[in-house]
Amino acid sequence: MVTFSRLRRIAGVLKKRQPDLVVVMENIKNPHNVSAILRSCDAFGIQDVYVIKQDKALGVSKRVSSGAHKWLDIHFFSDTESCLKYLKDHGFKIYVTHLSSEAIDIRRADFTKKVAIVVGSELEGVSDSALKYADLNIIIPIVGFVQSFNVSVATAIILYEAFRQRDEKGYYKRARMDKKRRKILFKKWANL
Repeated sequence: MVTFSRLRRIAGVLKKRQPDLVVVMENIKNPHNVSAILRSCDAFGIQDVYVIKQDKALGVSKRVSSGAHKWLDIHFFSDTESCLKYLKDHGFKIYVTHLSSEAIDIRRADFTKKVAIVVGSELEGVSDSALKYADLNIIIPIVGFVQSFNVSVATAIILYEAFRQRDEKGYYKRARMDKKRRKILFKKWANL
């Protein structure tokens, strides 16, 4: 039996979900990275995660994800083009993480818009297809010898910046997800 405090907690988490901020994982293979990204998504109020890969085997480490995957809606696409076209058609700006001369510091990017953050595979980064759809190319400033963070760490840093900007604007103080979807998720989560 579900307790009242558990139901109150579910309602509180749903109120803070950000339906207009999503993460896209493009060909991320390492289960540790996938799991850590899912955990960060849940922690920062992301509900929808898009996974681009040939099969629908996510490879989640329950220990690393702390069960975060069960609270998220995970959408699978077999190719980058169809995923990013779908998101663009639904009004999302596409922000890709890519080290280039055109990239801007994440602190200058506006995460209060309807944004899809695309993170690429551990070895290659984002694909040329993702770059083709990009509205903005973002980077995390680094002052050490290394040029980049691990993909799961980078995702967490970017999501924190998005959280910071949205929190300043009061986005976590009122429900942003439509009532019908909140009701569906409430029932689903209450039964987990």
